[in-house]
Amino acid sequence: MHLDAHGHPLHTRALSVTLTRRADGKCDAHADLLDLRKRGFVPVGGDLQPAGIVHHMMLDGVVDPAAAVLETLAVRQPHVAFEPSATSGGESCRDPADRVAALAGARLDASFSARLSAEIGGPRGCSHVLTLGQLLGSSVAWALAHAPAAEAPQRAGERVFRRDVIVDGYEPAEGEVGLALQLTDLFWAPSPPRARAMDRFAAVHEVRALVAVDMARYVFGAMRAAERRRVAATLADAPWVDRSADVAGLAGVGLGRGVSAAILARFAAAPDDGPLRDALLMLAPALIQVMAALSEAWPAVARAQGWVVGMGGRPDSCWMWREGGALLRARTPEDPPTLPR
Repeated sequence: MHLDAHGHPLHTRALSVTLTRRADGKCDAHADLLDLRKRGFVPVGGDLQPAGIVHHMMLDGVVDPAAAVLETLAVRQPHVAFEPSATSGGESCRDPADRVAALAGARLDASFSARLSAEIGGPRGCSHVLTLGQLLGSSVAWALAHAPAAEAPQRAGERVFRRDVIVDGYEPAEGEVGLALQLTDLFWAPSPPRARAMDRFAAVHEVRALVAVDMARYVFGAMRAAERRRVAATLADAPWVDRSADVAGLAGVGLGRGVSAAILARFAAAPDDGPLRDALLMLAPALIQVMAALSEAWPAVARAQGWVVGMGGRPDSCWMWREGGALLRARTPEDPPTLPR
C-alpha cells in the first residue's frame, strides 16, 4: 500500500519496542517515544517551545517470557516538555518518574492497561510515558504469543522482536490535518554471531493507513488501511490485504476521551488484528502533538493578549497539568482557557 500523503509536514511521532534475549533466558524490553515537531514554536509554560525534538521518553524492563510477566521497569526522559523553571515552581515532567517502578510484577495480559493507568495515568505521571507503556505491554504480549517457531532460542544479546509505529501529521490545506500511519513488526530467527543479514529474518507484519481528521468536529474522517504478512518464502510476492472496510466504521468517532475504548471494542472479537488495533490506538495521542504545529498564529495572539502560561493541557491529564499544580496556579485571566476534561 503506497501512502500518497500530500501537504505541509507538521509533526512525526515515532515509537518502538525491542525485545532482546538475555543469558538467563529472560528478555530485555526497551521502548522509545520521540516527538519531532516540524515547524513553528509554541508559547507554553511561561517559555517558548521550539520545533525539533519536543519529547524523548524511554522505558527499560525485564520480561519473563514463560510467565509473560514484566519483572522490572524504569523510565528515562532525556527530552521533556517542561524543565524546572520559575513558572513551573521548580516542577518538571520527570518528577513522578519513580512511579513507573511500581509496575514490576505486572502480567502482560488484558489487565496490564488498567494497571498501567492506575499507577502512572493522569496526574500521577506523564501522558507520553503512559502511551509508550501501553504500546510496550501490548507489543511484548503480541511478540510472545506470535513468535515464529524455531529450533533453538536466540543467543544472549540477540534480538527477538521489534515493533515500530510511525505517525506522520501533515496539512493538506490550511486548517486541515491528515495522518499517515505505519507499523512494522519484525521477528528475528536464531542465527550465529556472523551470518548473512537475511539468515536472521523470520517474519514481518506491516500495517499502513491514511486517516483524515475532521477538525471542526474533532473526529476521525475517512480512513483506509492495508496490511501485509511475510515470511522467507513469501518475501517477494506476499500481497497487501485491504483493511479499509474494517476501519471505516471508526469515521465519526471522537478523538477525545473514549476513542481508545471505541477502537478496542471494534477489534475485541478479532484477536489476530492486534497489530492493526495497536497502531490505531497510537493515532489520538499523536494527533495532540500534531495540533501543536498548527500554531503559527499563536505567538502573535500571545503577545497581544499577554499570555503567561499559554496553551495548556486538560486539567489532570498529566503531572504538569494536574489540578493544584504550579502551571495551573500560574495561569492568569489573559491566558487561553484550558481544554475541558
